[in-house]
Amino acid sequence: MKNETLYGEDDGLLIPEVGPWTEDKFDLIRLYCQIFSASMKNKWKRVYVDLYAGSGLCRIKNRSQVLLGSPLIALSVDSPFDRYIFCENNPERFAALKERVEKNYPKQNPHLVPGRFEDHIDQICSMIPSRSLALCFVDPFDCDFDIENLKTISRCAHGVDFLCLLALQMDAKRNVPHYMQPDSKIDRMIGNTTWRARWNNHEDFAKFLASEFAESMSEAGYLKTQLHQMREVKTHDTNVPLYYLAMFSKNQTAFKLWDQVLKYSTPQRGLFD
Repeated sequence: MKNETLYGEDDGLLIPEVGPWTEDKFDLIRLYCQIFSASMKNKWKRVYVDLYAGSGLCRIKNRSQVLLGSPLIALSVDSPFDRYIFCENNPERFAALKERVEKNYPKQNPHLVPGRFEDHIDQICSMIPSRSLALCFVDPFDCDFDIENLKTISRCAHGVDFLCLLALQMDAKRNVPHYMQPDSKIDRMIGNTTWRARWNNHEDFAKFLASEFAESMSEAGYLKTQLHQMREVKTHDTNVPLYYLAMFSKNQTAFKLWDQVLKYSTPQRGLFD
């Protein structure tokens, strides 16, 4: 693919540190943004939504290498989206992102939303044209988000595909006793409180919750995403699972595009069994 933009340069603004596995994640995002936007060009108005946009740049810990964050990756595709919507809760990261996109991408004129995206659902939906195809990237630090908000966004356009980071190994799997208690954030992420009755203690908790999340998305009209269609990202040194990156769509074409991404990407680790 033509666009190989994944790396940036230190510009003196805030650059948070990340683990080396972040490069794998952003490579997948880069490929899917590239192929999604190019394949739908001249067919639909294309919208990119980033609910946890960050500062726009990040640095791999203990390395000088600077990576473009997901907003700048999406802005750099060969066939730019028709509209960009970036949400960021952290004030310092939001300020850095705002300065970067205004300086480096003035013609794109992205819509920047400060604060928690959950507090601005109506505003976000109002910026997504009903006759459009949207790609929404959901990249939280943990499992603390409400699937109902994603379902609300899904109804804003002709079609909304989601790329979701499911931090199930990083968060849920490490806190099983806590999340077995009523009214946990897993309930909001999964979208129901009945999952506990279905979980067998002998099952892998992260894989179980990934399947439960996929089932909840299918109840909202999305095609069922199977475990083998998710990319598991692991640490590079100890091969410890961190999270799944999963694609959800109501159209089979999106899965064909995602299959191409999985084929052409060169992750540090392969698909999980």
